Amino acid sequence: MLNVLVLAPHDRTGSAEGLIYALREAGYAVTPSSLDSGAAAVESLCRAFGGRPPDVLLADLSAAPDCLPLRHASRLIQHAWGEDAPPPTRLALLTPKHLTQPDWPAYTDDFLLPPYSPSELLARLSGLAFRKRHVLGGETLQIADLTLDLAGGCVRGTDSRLLPLTPREYDLLRFLSLHRGKFFARDRLLDMVWGVDFEGGERTVDIHVRRLRAKMPPQTAALLETRRGIGYGLRSL
Repeated sequence: MLNVLVLAPHDRTGSAEGLIYALREAGYAVTPSSLDSGAAAVESLCRAFGGRPPDVLLADLSAAPDCLPLRHASRLIQHAWGEDAPPPTRLALLTPKHLTQPDWPAYTDDFLLPPYSPSELLARLSGLAFRKRHVLGGETLQIADLTLDLAGGCVRGTDSRLLPLTPREYDLLRFLSLHRGKFFARDRLLDMVWGVDFEGGERTVDIHVRRLRAKMPPQTAALLETRRGIGYGLRSL
């Protein structure tokens, strides 16, 4: 399940209701927000998904003169989880006037123009996931001899049997799988997977990595590496 933060002005949250409904029906975890300024905004953002960062930022810029709200949201997310946090996929609801501005491609990964169709939104998200994260059909992720079912929140082996993972073990594997080739220190994994409000220590990460390796088939377990002085990650093939 991917976390989608929907950014919309206070007076236009109703215009995004159809899109929010479609996202939830498709299995996404969705939190609407106006992302005001200040410490309260960061605190509210951190509570949105249990302390974990959003995977997708959907910004309604239809009433905005430029992409400033999207830049503001990106700064808040960076402030909450650090500059080395993987940025969310940015999908914007634009109007033709935005396309005449030179800076909009720097702040968006994709966009929709009116009328904002829920089916087009889901198709765009699926396409972004396929291109940027190697997600097959927007719902599954293949890692060696394992298949992650992103919609169902489970992992299967080549024999279609379920891997007996706890919810947190699944979250850790999902995060590392979506960021193949990148390695994260223990404190960063705590922020990204357990949430910035988690009070446990870094030893928690070591324990979960060890349990994951023990449950994985050998081929996939060999990809879960520990790099001294850097952290944990899934090596790219």
